[in-house]
Amino acid sequence: MQLQAKYVALALLSKRPMTGYEIKKNFEGPISFFFEGSYGSVYPTLKNLEKEGCIEKRTIIQEDRPNKNEYSITEAGRAVLAQYYEQPVEEDNVRSDVCMRLFFGGKMDEGEMLDWIEQSRKQHEAKLSILQGMYDQYHQQMPKHQLLSLTIGIRYHQAKIDALLECAAMLDNHHKEEK
Repeated sequence: MQLQAKYVALALLSKRPMTGYEIKKNFEGPISFFFEGSYGSVYPTLKNLEKEGCIEKRTIIQEDRPNKNEYSITEAGRAVLAQYYEQPVEEDNVRSDVCMRLFFGGKMDEGEMLDWIEQSRKQHEAKLSILQGMYDQYHQQMPKHQLLSLTIGIRYHQAKIDALLECAAMLDNHHKEEK
């Protein structure tokens, strides 16, 4: 079973009922380092899960604002989530723009390749900073299972930074050897 928005939504709702907006904020926030879910995927996912009987929607009437919908997981949804957890872990899919550019960019000059590497390094440093901040702030009260996931995320981004620095050094050495 592939990691899909439906399993992420069910896992979030297994903790507590949430609105679509709260689910979207989770997609963009704490889980964004291991799951790439878009705002546009939240509501179609919730609609499909409701149609499948995995979640229930409750409309909350608000006087000063538009009404909001709160979703909760059903027993059928818990069974689907349990089935997901019982499946073997899928191999991670790596999609990397910088790797694609470097792999096919043989006609590009080294300066352009170094620029790509630098851009990617800065992106990973920004993500690492966020994850390290989460670790520093919450690791003492964070449940072990979340701490394990966060540790993998931190190590992943650090390894990417190290590899990008190594590639930049390889390009620099190659450039010096050609002179």
